[in-house]
Amino acid sequence: MPLSELYTLAKREFAEDLIFEINDKPVTLSIKGVLIARAEREGYNFSFFEVTEIETVLAVQMKGFIVYIAIESDEELDDEEYAEVAKALLEHLTPKIALLITKAEKDYRGKADLLLDDGMSPELKEFFYSQLVKHRRGETPYEQTEIA
Repeated sequence: MPLSELYTLAKREFAEDLIFEINDKPVTLSIKGVLIARAEREGYNFSFFEVTEIETVLAVQMKGFIVYIAIESDEELDDEEYAEVAKALLEHLTPKIALLITKAEKDYRGKADLLLDDGMSPELKEFFYSQLVKHRRGETPYEQTEIA
């Protein structure tokens, strides 16, 4: 699949605002960016990275790829709300992520590409571009820490 088709798919499937009701309170989340990268392993996993108080990145690893999704909330979430929002996000986005990866499996030959930038903040851009560079250089995208 040519890269342009992945861009089109990402824009169609991910460029949206999501409204979830958590504890009888509406929470609005805006998807601001999507990055696809090859993973070293075939496993399944997901992680959340808090970039700012209202910006989070969801990383989902599936079938040899990692898809990073930049998400901005309308307000800071407390820990209880965060868990509920994470569950709702995964339920809503997993089919879209699977579709993107299924399409990429066929013809995508790159190491990593930014597929969507819908007005990401400087902090989100910094996070995404650091991940992009790490993947393109073949470095691990995970932070390594030393044991004290």
